[in-house]
Amino acid sequence: MLAYDPATNPLNNNEWAFPLTECFHLAAMALSIGTIAVVDLRLLGLGMRRQSSAQLVRNTELWTLAGLAIVITSGLLIFSSDPVHYLNNGPFQFKMAVLLLGIVYNYTVHRKVACSEAPAARGVLAGGFSILLWLSLVFSGIFIAFV
Repeated sequence: MLAYDPATNPLNNNEWAFPLTECFHLAAMALSIGTIAVVDLRLLGLGMRRQSSAQLVRNTELWTLAGLAIVITSGLLIFSSDPVHYLNNGPFQFKMAVLLLGIVYNYTVHRKVACSEAPAARGVLAGGFSILLWLSLVFSGIFIAFV
């Protein structure tokens, strides 16, 4: 059986590797969640009224995807620094569940509502749920360090 030794991980051996990876992770998270939030705020009728939500989805989709790709890549690197700790961490488990749900929701229901001429109430529900989903991901990420 193979055993994983965190002491051999480059993120644990270099003074700058882990903090730099964390910076990329947080910046990419801000990028991807920020671009999703722009669409959410439009669905809620709170911003960007000159553009439709469908236009905003098209204008932000590459930035959102790039941010998510960097978040997942850097997150896997951070996870590799001490997988046993993360696997036994309740907030981490919650964050992974919410991340999966958020990605699936964003590319299915959220996108369908944003790109359609759905009634305003449906847009408010979709945008509001999306914001709550992504905020719960952010806060669970913060609590990983405290457990």
